[in-house]
Amino acid sequence: MKAMVASIFGALLLAASAPSAAAPVTSPPADQPAKLAEANAIIEIMFPPADREQTFDKLAADLAGQFRAGIPASASTDPGFKAIVDQYLDRALQLQKPLLRKHLPAMFEAMALAYTREFSITELRNIHAFAETPAGRHYLSRSTAILSDPAVAKVNSEMIADAQKLSMALITEMKDELLAYLKAHPEVAERMAAESKAQ
Repeated sequence: MKAMVASIFGALLLAASAPSAAAPVTSPPADQPAKLAEANAIIEIMFPPADREQTFDKLAADLAGQFRAGIPASASTDPGFKAIVDQYLDRALQLQKPLLRKHLPAMFEAMALAYTREFSITELRNIHAFAETPAGRHYLSRSTAILSDPAVAKVNSEMIADAQKLSMALITEMKDELLAYLKAHPEVAERMAAESKAQ
């Protein structure tokens, strides 16, 4: 039953992070090709194609480092505990790299499309013009690097530590409540187990 609760919780986490249902598809505006061209030009300056994989690999590594820094000192000083955490974070990074490479092209296509919805053609041209200046190119191409700045990383690590404490308390409460519910309603547990086997 605990395994079932864990799988339910995992499904709830996935559902919570999934995007909401897409809006109905409508005909694209007449200036859509021009807007897409501007959006793609801006994105190429923000994320030069030759550097995209390395940029996102570094971002993932920086965030993992901030997660490590958010582990309570009492735990991170224990060699065995720290070794397990480090092993799983390193493994997670290695497993995520191929996934990232697989989804990057679609991510940038989606970003360009989002820009066309968010900004007018005039705004996109103005942003592109700014992006072509030395200051604009530097600003946009270094936008993700701000996350690894020591001041930002420190605050992010503190936030992650607080979020972990809050999440663990909520997870424990929800697991206890789900276990109690399934014990009180064994027919639900049986039905869910059967549906899980059928999948």
